[in-house]
Amino acid sequence: RQGPGDDVPEAPAPPGLGAEEPGLSWTPPEVFDEFRLERVLGKGGMGIVYLAHDTSLDRRVAVKFIASSQPEPWVRAYFETEARAIARLQHPNVVNVFRVGEVNGHPYIVSEYLEGQSLSELPLPLPWRRALALGIGMARGLAEAHGQGVLHRDIKPANVLLTARNEVKLLDFGLAELVEAES
Repeated sequence: RQGPGDDVPEAPAPPGLGAEEPGLSWTPPEVFDEFRLERVLGKGGMGIVYLAHDTSLDRRVAVKFIASSQPEPWVRAYFETEARAIARLQHPNVVNVFRVGEVNGHPYIVSEYLEGQSLSELPLPLPWRRALALGIGMARGLAEAHGQGVLHRDIKPANVLLTARNEVKLLDFGLAELVEAES
């Protein structure tokens, strides 16, 4: 599939984008389409997420790429499923996806950039009322996902963010499964 930005030449990674790190076999260009990458936000088993500036709307966004230079077909399939899964959802407890695209044959997902910390980073033990509030936020996001036919399949503290505004957001739908939505 061709997409905007396919003709963008690969550029050396800007400082802080992680090109020197072992195991990262592909580095996106610093600038493509309307996005300018700023720094790495995190890495997972299959992908890498960058903080980027959306120059057309003058806002910060998160851009997720498959980290491999030649991903296996099943990795691409999971990535495409992730994009479709998040796109089905519009809920305060689920990260918003803005668009998908491809640069130099590498797919990407652009989503809202959220400041905060994952639940895995919270100091323990949590007061029971705070744990209850976090659980309710997660349950609301999961209920919406299930109602839209999306099974997350990777709920863990690292995939749930507590934003600076004290909102719970479900992240990383990379292992999601799409099923028939509930009626």
